[in-house]
Amino acid sequence: MNDAEQNAAEAVEDTDADGGGPPFGQTPDETVGHLASLDDGERLDAIGELVKWAAGQGELELQRYRRAVVDAKLMGARDWSSLAAAAKKERVHAIRAAVRSDCPYTAENGCLYVATPDGGQLLLARFVPEVVAQVIRDDGAEVTTLIRIRVTRPGGQAADVEVPAERLPQARRWAAQAIGASAVITPMSRDEAHVATAAQYLGDGQWESCTTYAHTGWRSDIGGGWRFLTASGALGAAGLDTSVSVDLGTDHLNLYALPDPLAVAPKVLAEAVRASVELLDVAPLTVTAPLLGAAYRAPLPLLPETGTYVVGPTGSLKSALSAAVLQHYGRRLDARHFPANWTFTGNALEAIAHQLANVLLIIDDYAPQAADDPRRLATAADRVFRGAANSAGRGRLRPDGTRRPERPPKAQVAATGEDVPPGESLRARLTVATVDADAIDPGRLTEAQQLAASGAYELAMAGYVRHLAVQLDADGGYPDRLREQIAELRAELAKVGGTHARVPEAMAGLLTGFRQFLTFAVTTGAFSDEQAGAQLDKVKAALMKVAADQATYGKGMAVAEIYLRALAASLAGGGAHLADQETGREPDEAEKWGWEPTLGAYGTTYRAKGKCIGWLAATGDIYLHPDVAYEVARDHAGRAAEPLATTKVTIHKRLREGSHLASTSEDGRPTVVRRITGRSKRVLHVRTERITGEVPS
Repeated sequence: MNDAEQNAAEAVEDTDADGGGPPFGQTPDETVGHLASLDDGERLDAIGELVKWAAGQGELELQRYRRAVVDAKLMGARDWSSLAAAAKKERVHAIRAAVRSDCPYTAENGCLYVATPDGGQLLLARFVPEVVAQVIRDDGAEVTTLIRIRVTRPGGQAADVEVPAERLPQARRWAAQAIGASAVITPMSRDEAHVATAAQYLGDGQWESCTTYAHTGWRSDIGGGWRFLTASGALGAAGLDTSVSVDLGTDHLNLYALPDPLAVAPKVLAEAVRASVELLDVAPLTVTAPLLGAAYRAPLPLLPETGTYVVGPTGSLKSALSAAVLQHYGRRLDARHFPANWTFTGNALEAIAHQLANVLLIIDDYAPQAADDPRRLATAADRVFRGAANSAGRGRLRPDGTRRPERPPKAQVAATGEDVPPGESLRARLTVATVDADAIDPGRLTEAQQLAASGAYELAMAGYVRHLAVQLDADGGYPDRLREQIAELRAELAKVGGTHARVPEAMAGLLTGFRQFLTFAVTTGAFSDEQAGAQLDKVKAALMKVAADQATYGKGMAVAEIYLRALAASLAGGGAHLADQETGREPDEAEKWGWEPTLGAYGTTYRAKGKCIGWLAATGDIYLHPDVAYEVARDHAGRAAEPLATTKVTIHKRLREGSHLASTSEDGRPTVVRRITGRSKRVLHVRTERITGEVPS
């Protein structure tokens, strides 16, 4: 009961014989016995006190005592009803005066009533609602207001529910959400509006207002300096401020929690920093350098350049190693508590990647199982990694048609899987670390897991983040200087050549993360300048090797390669065929070109399989039908988990640029005119070896 209601109850109790139980005995029979012993005048006064008390207890008590008194012939039923009506009216007036003069709502016995013009009251709901808090939720893109409402049943059990401010009038909805089927609202005119207004009245002057942040990462508008948010609070140059409320929405996401590095001795912090860097030795540097580099790159106050992808067979311990690295952001983020996996929808993954700003997000287990998994997983991976590398979010509209703020991925995204998602453009946005079956040292991994569980890695990261906060507070141009470092390293790495244009920038970002962490490590005494330089040199060499290997994952992912590969597979698998240029029937070596032999009474005949995608000349040249070949290639590529979403015009352009066409038109068009079964047609003149895979002699 709130203060206003307590005052109202006291105002009524002043008119009762006893502020607690019945005024005359504990049961109606005892009360009747007492009343019968009084003379007529005393009895009338005593019955008046009894009616006032019973009116305060509710209609049920009034009826119980009415029946006992009337049956004992101590008062007539009509006289009792008159006294009861007067007592109810007096009580309503007393409560209204005690709560506030303009409040028509009262709460009695766990039920909500509204006063009527004649001084009576109507039952509104079989519960009591109160606004107890106003929560300002800031997710880094927009600020929303949530109303926390406490809904109390007649038995006294209470449940809190948070609703967006615009949903406050929907009383039936939020009451049912809080207490289920017990949320009874009496049907009447504007009943929901009454209940919502009563919740505001009954909670008026008591509810608190608080701000909760729903994202991790950097903020410069909390406490006058740069702060790094995790579920434990806001970490800045002065240490961890636990008074800042951060709620990421789920138990798993709230495991992102950094400790206060100032709560331990400098020596302990230095040991934790050394332990973090020693993770490099758990597996080959081509595996650990990209993964650990992603952890160190994540808290830099810049959006990420690349995603990191750890690929290897099942049982290779890739997920266990990845989890140990992830535990830099919370000791409980082990292999059983990854923040996301590839069973999540693309929308959910995008939302999490935006919410987990400036931290490492690992999406575990890219491993297609069902028939429709390849396409679904490839689509989700493309959305997340492309959005992260491009720092781009999808535009959305509110129900009223106004634009919502975009939510680009702000996390340093990494993933594990048994295969690399398809797509030339997507793979160019990934830094792929390949884990062989026996590459990870189980003994060293066990030691790393023990250190992670003890909090060593999260302590090292907390110290690093505090170091970055000091830099940001002291130097407003620090982010610009980091960009300059990345640009210089990108230019240096680009001189090596032989890689996709995005690869040097990706490696430069990871290397900059390592450089900043090792700079911090020197300040803690964990390494000397020479030791830090040696560590950086070996990491750089490993990343250069990873960059050189990136071409392996892009090879064969060009759209022209996928197109030709899909056509060849369709011919071999019976999904398409080539016809003779002159006759339109089976060509020489018909079985090779998608025809099925059938032995009949008059010898062997051939039946074409699938659609006709083109024709075979007597010289061995292949002429493809531009439209039909595109349709067949696109359908087959989709089933083979190599989506061919590129337009027909673009594919034809890529065929010409890749020297896959034997001839083109003089005007530059990729198609040429040839006589096909006696008619002139525009066709693609494709090099035969591009379809057959045979090396020309």
